[in-house]
Amino acid sequence: MAGRDVALWRAAGLSLALVLYGLLSAPAPAEIRLVEAAIGALLALGVGLLHPLSVATGHTLLEREMPPWELPAVLALAVLLWCPLMRGVWLGWAPGDMVRDVVPLLYLFLPVLLVPTLRAAPDRAVGLLTVGMAVAGVGFALRWWKQAEWGFGAVGIRAMADGGVYLLNAPSVLFAAIGLPAFGVGMLARGGWLRRVTGVVAIVGGLLCLAALAGAVHRMALGLAVMAFAALGLWWLRRAPLAGLGVGVAALLLVALFPESLFGALGQVAEKTRLAGANTRWEEAEAALGQTLSSPAAFLFGQGWGALLANPAVGGWRVSYTHTLVTYALAKTGVVGLCALIAYFGGLAPRAVALFRTDPALGWAVVAPLLMALGLHTSFKYLDTGLLLTLAVLAAERGKRLPTH
Repeated sequence: MAGRDVALWRAAGLSLALVLYGLLSAPAPAEIRLVEAAIGALLALGVGLLHPLSVATGHTLLEREMPPWELPAVLALAVLLWCPLMRGVWLGWAPGDMVRDVVPLLYLFLPVLLVPTLRAAPDRAVGLLTVGMAVAGVGFALRWWKQAEWGFGAVGIRAMADGGVYLLNAPSVLFAAIGLPAFGVGMLARGGWLRRVTGVVAIVGGLLCLAALAGAVHRMALGLAVMAFAALGLWWLRRAPLAGLGVGVAALLLVALFPESLFGALGQVAEKTRLAGANTRWEEAEAALGQTLSSPAAFLFGQGWGALLANPAVGGWRVSYTHTLVTYALAKTGVVGLCALIAYFGGLAPRAVALFRTDPALGWAVVAPLLMALGLHTSFKYLDTGLLLTLAVLAAERGKRLPTH
């Protein structure tokens, strides 16, 4: 019981961290303020002290039996933490730049640090993380709407600005955009006035996120949302035909009420694709590959954490990031690091896919933003990406008697 209570407190702290993140922070904060310090403290309480030390030193490999995904994950973290860090120190990169690379790495490996501490209460932990992630997504969307001066009528008419801190880049926004309408439909179908009220609130929150993504013309997020809703619609038709028909009627009603916004948003996506294409991702990949091939050491181990890249995607400025995880890993960690990353995600992938069978709504809500973040988007460095990975693993392990010691 004590272990379960500790896991619940940790999950509640992580949920609160997500709420603070969405309401008061930014996907990539420029500085550490009081709210970022509070989020960091809640994360530290979530992971504890002994387990991270055990993982960082590799001692956890000797401590207990592990599920299949965890062994390659611990080894991958060791490779990706120490090899690029030593390479960065050897090449003399600035400590601040190295920290800016190591922190997102730890976010990306949050499942290794958090899942073992939350396994004692998996169902409640999944629920708390889901609520926190949804609130964070709606919080980011509402803050974006505020800076857009609540210009709902502009959706589909003109492309609206992302703003200086790119609030809508957070994967939690797409999570809420997909998950909240899906969860809301489920609440409406189950009945009970409280569930129905909560379901309506959830659907409205999800639609606010979707409208924000459409207003700012986030092409990949919108495409993944359409894919998710199409898949969930077919699933509802097969499992609960009346609910599926109800969702279809509601969708047609939205089209009838807001045809200019919906079809205008599609036109904006097509126009942005015509004008921007791949947003210089190919040129960026060429620059990262050139840096990797500059020497045998760079090919194997990259330029290390803290290295800067003259990035064509930002006008040739030397920056510490690229816009895709593959090019980022290749430039900073080389082929060795990229292989470690592939092994890590290869271990996690079956867990994420299993969610489509056990909980399709949560599965699409989690996997769609992860595909965006880990594919062609810079949000692989954000806190909510790591917590989405954690949520995917925990949700997939629910109901299985895995070792907790």
